[in-house]
Order: sequence, then structure tokens, then C-alpha cells
Amino acid sequence: MHIIIDRDAVCAADDMSHHREEFTVPDGITIASLFEFLEFKYIPVIAGNNVVWALHHHDIEVGTYFTQNRSFINGNVLLSSIINNSERDNEFYLRYYSSPDRYRKHFI
Repeated sequence: MHIIIDRDAVCAADDMSHHREEFTVPDGITIASLFEFLEFKYIPVIAGNNVVWALHHHDIEVGTYFTQNRSFINGNVLLSSIINNSERDNEFYLRYYSSPDRYRKHFI
């Protein structure tokens, strides 16, 4: 399966390059497995490793990764089901939160 991902910058120096990338992933990949895949190939390492990455399919948050304790929201959801149940394409966006508290505050 072919997907396109873009992400937030994590610091001013990270703004210097584009973050939009294309990946080929297995058809049966879950959101948790996608984060594990991206952690080694795409997601930048952040000092302290206590950040949150939220995966969005257009404007809808479909999964979340808490890096410090390696936990997920919707980790078992198949990425293909998100694409197939949508009339939209295979583009995703990773939103960066510098801490779990900042992530929680975006709901308030």
C-alpha cells in the first residue's frame, strides 16, 4: 500500500526542510505498526522522549503515539480500513505535541 505523510516541524532548524514523504507499507499494517515503522525512518528523535504524535487523515485524528511509554490510541486499527472507509486519498499528517499535557490541552 502506498501512503503519503507530512508532519509538523519539531524545532526551528527542522523547518528548513520539507517533511512530506511517500512510503510503501504492508496492506495489513496497523496504526501502531505504522508508528513503529516511522519511528526508525521518519519521526525525529526528541530529547527526553516524552512527546506525542497524532496521526490525522485529513482533519480527523485517527491514531496517537505516546513515545515515552510506547502506548497508542487506536493502535490496532488497520490503516487500509481508514483509507477504504473514506472518500479521500492516502494522505496523512503527523501533528507534534511536545508533551502529553500539551496533547491533552488541545481537547479543552
